[in-house]
Amino acid sequence: MAAINPILAQKLGLTQAPPVAQGAQPATPMRQMRRALGRAADKAAGLSVSVLGISEEDMDAESLIEGGPEGWVVLGLRDGSLAGLTGLFLLDQPLRSALVEMQTMGSLLPPSDDQRRVTRVDAVMTLPFASQVLAELAEVGFGAADLEPAAYDIGPIDDLRTAGLVMVQGNYRICRITIQMGGGETQGEMLIAMRPKVSVVTAPVKDTSGWSVALRDAVQEAPAELDAILTRMTMPIHKLEGFEVGQVLNLAGTTVGSVTLTGPGGIIITTARLGQVAGKRAVRVQHSRVELQDDPTNLATPTPSKGHVVADVVPEITDPNITASDLVEG
Repeated sequence: MAAINPILAQKLGLTQAPPVAQGAQPATPMRQMRRALGRAADKAAGLSVSVLGISEEDMDAESLIEGGPEGWVVLGLRDGSLAGLTGLFLLDQPLRSALVEMQTMGSLLPPSDDQRRVTRVDAVMTLPFASQVLAELAEVGFGAADLEPAAYDIGPIDDLRTAGLVMVQGNYRICRITIQMGGGETQGEMLIAMRPKVSVVTAPVKDTSGWSVALRDAVQEAPAELDAILTRMTMPIHKLEGFEVGQVLNLAGTTVGSVTLTGPGGIIITTARLGQVAGKRAVRVQHSRVELQDDPTNLATPTPSKGHVVADVVPEITDPNITASDLVEG
């Protein structure tokens, strides 16, 4: 009979974590991280590491993408609960180099101040280490109260900007770890971002007006057409008539956060950010709420209600040139 994978067994609830002995203190996050990283580096690359420091903070997805380190290996994490990325695993250049050297030559080269650019091959070669780290963190119970390290699938991403296009909005637990490698003076860093477990409690809503319920039921299935406007510009008619397929228009000052959603009559509904889903252009609004009036007599002079909008995180377009065909198709 094949041996049971302990990580899968724990995820399926077939096993329970061993109880803490009476009077014994639970392991600290620092101690858990030391055990997990030491085992993961040895199993994945035969590399000896020791943890020098660990810091934790909560950060929203936009701040993570905008303020994240540049030039690091970027690995995306998905837990399957949502369509986009629900975590990130980042490794700096010295750690990347150490993992590649151990897997290709079996030893570390002397540290160098000149680090080459991260490639796709580098990201693929760091996958065994990152996957093993997550498995070991789950094994030692790291963040068991609100994190699930073993729940993630992991894969390479080109860079932080690309990750931001498909990253789920919300707060993340950020763990930044500094390690010493090979028993020498070479140090490396990694950053692990995971979404904490969220338990949603829905409070019961008391219906105090049958008219409100009837109105909502009546309009619930009515079609609503929205126009997504990226920008507006004014130009002479002779230039407009000279448009050709593939012609490039310079949209100065326009970013992916400049999208406005309008309804019939050009009424502004909300704002959104331009992104992509499965390779197709899309605009994405995470939450929008419009309160209906319960008093029918107020319908003669309606007051526009304010909605609360939280836009999904999409990094700014680095090249502001968009082709005319893109605007037509989008």
